[in-house]
Amino acid sequence: MVQFAIATAAIVLVTLVRVLFVTVLLPWLLFMPAILLLALAFGRNVGLYATFLSAVLAGWSIAGPSGFLGLNPLQWIASGAFLVVAVGIVLLASELRASFARVNRLMQDAQSARDELAAREAFLSGVLSSSGDCIVVLDREANVLFVTENGHRALGLRDEADVRGTPWRMLWREVDGNRASGAIAAASEGHETNFAAPARIGDGSLRWWDVSVRPILQDRNLSGQVLLVARDITAKRASERERNRLARVVENSADFIGVASLDQRVEFLNPAGCDMVGLSPETVGETRMLDYIWPADVERLVEEVLPAIRDAGSWSGEMNLRHFRTGERIPVHYLGFRVQEQDGSLIGYGAVMRDFTEIERARFQQRLLNNELSHRLKNVLTMVQAIAAQSIRQAETLEDAGEAVSARLVALGRATDILTATSWQTAELHALVTTVLRPHGALSRRIKVDGPSVAVNPRAALALALAIHELTTNAIKYGALSNETGEVALKWWIADGAIPDHPRLLLTWRETGGPDVTPPPRRGFGSVMIERSLKAYFRAHVTLDFLPEGVVLTLDAPLADAIATDRVD
Repeated sequence: MVQFAIATAAIVLVTLVRVLFVTVLLPWLLFMPAILLLALAFGRNVGLYATFLSAVLAGWSIAGPSGFLGLNPLQWIASGAFLVVAVGIVLLASELRASFARVNRLMQDAQSARDELAAREAFLSGVLSSSGDCIVVLDREANVLFVTENGHRALGLRDEADVRGTPWRMLWREVDGNRASGAIAAASEGHETNFAAPARIGDGSLRWWDVSVRPILQDRNLSGQVLLVARDITAKRASERERNRLARVVENSADFIGVASLDQRVEFLNPAGCDMVGLSPETVGETRMLDYIWPADVERLVEEVLPAIRDAGSWSGEMNLRHFRTGERIPVHYLGFRVQEQDGSLIGYGAVMRDFTEIERARFQQRLLNNELSHRLKNVLTMVQAIAAQSIRQAETLEDAGEAVSARLVALGRATDILTATSWQTAELHALVTTVLRPHGALSRRIKVDGPSVAVNPRAALALALAIHELTTNAIKYGALSNETGEVALKWWIADGAIPDHPRLLLTWRETGGPDVTPPPRRGFGSVMIERSLKAYFRAHVTLDFLPEGVVLTLDAPLADAIATDRVD
C-alpha cells in the first residue's frame, strides 16, 4: 500500500506541475518519466496503476469545465495512444527491473561461490598445513607438482626449497623393492594402493613409511595426476617392535605373568601361568584374582598386598597359590605391581610369580642337613674328646700323648673326608681302608685287603677307621709289620645269618710272620677303643686275640645295622 500511495502522490504532483506551469505541451509527456521511474522502482503493478491514474488526470487537465468526459475525439485518441505507450513502457521497465534483479542475484551468487571457494581453499590449506603427513601431487611422469609444508619437513627438505618438477625417486629413495613406482603406475590407471616400506629421504636418514597412492579425477575422468600421502611410521614401528618383543618375552617366560582389572577379574595369563595353576587359556577370563590364592593367604592378599600395590606401586614377598585341578599348594615368590594409564591412574593389577617349590624343598633339605651336620659334629667331637682323654691317660709322657692324639685325629680326619664326599651318607669300605692306610706308605702294601664293595654308615665308618689305624700302628710297632717279612690279611665278606634274609658282615684282621706275640699286661686305649666302638657302632660281636703267631681281630655284625644310614630328622 505504501508503494501505491507514493505512486499516487507522484502522479498528482506531476499533474499540478502540468496545470500550473506547463500549459503549452501535450499533457501526457510529463507523465512518461514518472511512470518509468515508478515502474523501475516498484514493479509492474505500481507502474500500471500510475499509467491509468496519469491518463485520467492528464485528460482532466485538458478537458476544461466540462470535465474528463468532455475530451474531443482527437484527445481521446491521444489518451488511448498514451495508455498503449505507457503500458509498454511499464512492461519494459518491469522486465528491465527483473533483469537487474536477476543480474544482482547472479552477482551475489557468484560472490557467494567465490567466498565459498575461498573458504574451502582456506580450509583445505589449513587441513594440509595441520596434517603431519607428507602430501604430494605428481604428474604423469611422477614428477612433483605440489608438496605441503609438512611434506617438506617430512622429506628432509628446506621449507623454501622448490622441488616442483623433481622426479619423485629423488626425494623418496626406496630401499626394499620398488613398490612406490608400481603403486604410482597403478594409480595412473585408476587403482588405489596402500603399502609400507623403508626409504631414505633428502637428508639421507632411513625412515619407515605408510603410503597411500590414488588417482586424481577431473570431471570423473583420470587426469593422469597422482595423489600420494606418506606417513612416517618409524616411531610407531619401533614401538610395535618393542611391544612384540615384550609380548614374546611374556609368552615365553617360565614365570607366571598375569594382569587383572580393578574388579579383580583376570584379563590375561601367559602359558607358563596357566600350566603352573592347571588352567586352560580358554577359561582364564572366567576367573578372579582370589581364585588363584591359597585359602590361608586370601586375607593377607586383600588386607596387605593389594593396598601396598595401590599405595606404593608394588609388593614382593612369598605367597601360596592353589592348583585348580589338584588343589595342592604352590609356594611362589610374588611380585605385584600397578597397571596404570599414562596419567598415572590405576586401571588394574599385574603379577609376576616364580614357582618356589624347589627352593622350599631345598630349604627343608638344608634344615635337615644342618641338623645332620650338628649331629655328626657332636659325634665327632665326642669321639675326639674320648681320643684325647684316653690318649693322655694312657701315655707315659706328654710328648707320647701328643703324638698319639695327632695320629688318631689324622685317621679320624681321613675317614671324615670319605664321608664328606657322600654328604655323610655312607663310606665304601675299600676307599675307607685305602685312605686310612695311605700315610704308612710302603708298609701299607704288606696289608692284603680283600672284600666286596660294602657301604657302611657314618658312625660305623669312623669306628672302623680308628680301629684300622690302631691295629696298623700296633702292627708297625710290635707286630707283623715291625720286621721285614710279616704280613697282614684284612678281609671281609657277607654271609648268611642264622635268621633267613638277615645277612651278616664278617671282617677279620690277621697278622702273620711277625715276632712272637704275648698278651699285653694291661689293656691299652687301642684295645678298649677297638672293642667298644666296633661293638657299639656295628652292633657286632668283636674279639681281639693276641695269638703267638699274631694279632687277630674278628667282627661279626648284622649287615643291615652296618649299612643303615644314620639320619637325624
